[in-house]
Amino acid sequence: MEINRNVLLPNLVTVGNGICGFWALAHLFKAEWKGPGPLDFVDPTVFSTAAWLILLGMVFDVFDGKVARMSGGESALGAQLDSLCDLVTFGVAPAVLMLRLSVSDSPQWQRVVWFFSLAYFLCAMFRLARFTAENEPDDTAHVAFKGLPSPGAAGCVASLVILCWYLVARDKIELRWLATLVAPEVLQVVALGIVRVLPPLGLLLGFAMVSSQLRFDHMGSWLFGRKHGFDFYVYLIFGGIMAALIPEVIIPLLFLGYLVTTPLKSIYRLCVPVRQGRAGLNNPQD
Repeated sequence: MEINRNVLLPNLVTVGNGICGFWALAHLFKAEWKGPGPLDFVDPTVFSTAAWLILLGMVFDVFDGKVARMSGGESALGAQLDSLCDLVTFGVAPAVLMLRLSVSDSPQWQRVVWFFSLAYFLCAMFRLARFTAENEPDDTAHVAFKGLPSPGAAGCVASLVILCWYLVARDKIELRWLATLVAPEVLQVVALGIVRVLPPLGLLLGFAMVSSQLRFDHMGSWLFGRKHGFDFYVYLIFGGIMAALIPEVIIPLLFLGYLVTTPLKSIYRLCVPVRQGRAGLNNPQD
């Protein structure tokens, strides 16, 4: 098979995504629990490092398609390679991340986490297979996604893990200031709560990925393909500054906001016609 030289650069960007996923997995296999607490690991930084690598893989994933379209390097090989790298970084790595965080739990709960993680992985696999089969090179086909995109799902898991170890480490100045108002045990409980909620959240994310009823906006098209008012850019600059100052807090809020926005919009659309219909009944016209 002959390969056009124009596909070299976008494929290298795609491979960068796959390398991030492999590197994240390599870090996760180093995780060893020393006890006695559920979050007492020999080197807890392996989790936050793996989570940041998953987010870095998202950066490569965002740009590989853009680079391919700009350089004219779109190809069937690139599409298959992109899907395989996404499966590693956004399917396998988050599932293993949830599994490794549960090594200190009871065997019964570990079994539950195993099934939830497997469900997340399988849903990511089916979601990527459907996307590859239905994907079209036209930019108008990238306005919205059918189901939650796998990078968005992986970002929810990874960003919450980053927030968890941010609270556990308590090495940032804002947390030292917060420790004067809130007992350190409270932050520990919040961090443990994040770990406990991750497996059920993974199951929910898996369902959102394969759902055909949920339409999630393509953030690149939403940011750069639409006209926005002056206030939008003010909020964008303010949000960027906050993300640079406390990324461990702002990034999870962004991913969770992206996750809940579409279901809330769907509920709103279902409720508005009912309200309008009731208003019409209460105010009949002669």
